[in-house]
Amino acid sequence: MTYPNISRLVTAISDQDLISSLRSSSKIPVEELDHKVDLSEFDEKVDEIIRNKITDSAIDGQLVETLHRALKDLPQDLLIDMRLWQWFTVIRHPDLVWLRWRGSIPVDPMNGFENGNGSRKVATIRFLGSSSINGHARNTFARLFFAAERLLGRDNDNYDLVRRLFTSQELHLGISDREFGLIPAVNRVLTKELADLPDLKVRSFVKKLNSLGGSFCLDLLDDSELTDLLQDGGDLDAA
Repeated sequence: MTYPNISRLVTAISDQDLISSLRSSSKIPVEELDHKVDLSEFDEKVDEIIRNKITDSAIDGQLVETLHRALKDLPQDLLIDMRLWQWFTVIRHPDLVWLRWRGSIPVDPMNGFENGNGSRKVATIRFLGSSSINGHARNTFARLFFAAERLLGRDNDNYDLVRRLFTSQELHLGISDREFGLIPAVNRVLTKELADLPDLKVRSFVKKLNSLGGSFCLDLLDDSELTDLLQDGGDLDAA
């Protein structure tokens, strides 16, 4: 079966241009890339989420597997290109971004970045991402993909742990906000050990591991060593 080529924006969108870009997304210059990707299941899942009026964090666990499966074979230089992810958020599925962070789709994009009528203000970074070390953790779709990528790698096909991560928004935020969140083993151990704990406990253990990172080279530890380190930092069983 032949799949269509994936695209990205020719030029990344700035904060100042985001509203006008969302209003006239069909006019944004894009370039077709020499990589064929089957996005049909992903698109169908997005349509299902919108049709069933699923909102907020419930979206994450439903979408992460189909997104990662579709894109995992793309080259790394393309996956870290924010123009790809802005193509997803601004052109292909902007309504999903609004539902995830606002709970409803605004009549006009300007309204989506303002509080009012019981709706939350959406941060522009949820569309744009950023060039910082954790910038991909802010773009609505990139954050899902890279969370799965760090937990699974390219060969693991079991998404149970990934979905488990997204049952705890506190844990996902705690991991993605820190440099140790770039270490696959840390992602696996924290998700296995903390995903079912209350937010206060998650916050405490993540903070403790962050402080231990100043004394240990976390990227040199395997899963069992990281688990022991976390156990030494507090009683996980009692938590």
